[in-house]
Amino acid sequence: MKKTFRNRQIEIIRHHAEEAGYLEEEFMLYSKLCAESSWKNARTVALTISTEFEIDTKPLISLAWADKKKVVVPKTFPGRKMEFFEIVPESEYELTSFGVLEPKDETKSVSRDKINLIVVPGVAFTLKGQRLGYGGGFYDRYLSGYRGNTIALADSSRLYEKPEWGEDKFDIAVQKVLKP
Repeated sequence: MKKTFRNRQIEIIRHHAEEAGYLEEEFMLYSKLCAESSWKNARTVALTISTEFEIDTKPLISLAWADKKKVVVPKTFPGRKMEFFEIVPESEYELTSFGVLEPKDETKSVSRDKINLIVVPGVAFTLKGQRLGYGGGFYDRYLSGYRGNTIALADSSRLYEKPEWGEDKFDIAVQKVLKP
């Protein structure tokens, strides 16, 4: 059920990104995130390097650097493991088989307890924080041992009243979902 819903949802997101008003929604989400105390107070922020059907994180990465925050992004490993690595403007990236950019440099791994805020990606969310990710379970596993703040950014194409995709016992909700 989740896989079918996920594939349909990605198509909905792609079409929504072509509609008038989409960029306005993204900018509203950026503004709301930057107004959050968890963003303002964070010294280290975890973000993804967005793909074509995700909320564009490049402006957020630039804003974080401008605010003198450390930015960390995920890198995946065999066994469905994920760690976060610090990036800087000069960082180099490689494209994974999933079509995701990850940092080449593995020397700056950052532990969970040093990350103040994780902006969690996903294809669908409820305002209660339930989320549908990309199917690998990477974030659910990582978040199960994380004690910091979590926020998701959900444009109008990603918001649902209830988790129509179904839930599993290992799904980890985010603390807050921001909408335009």
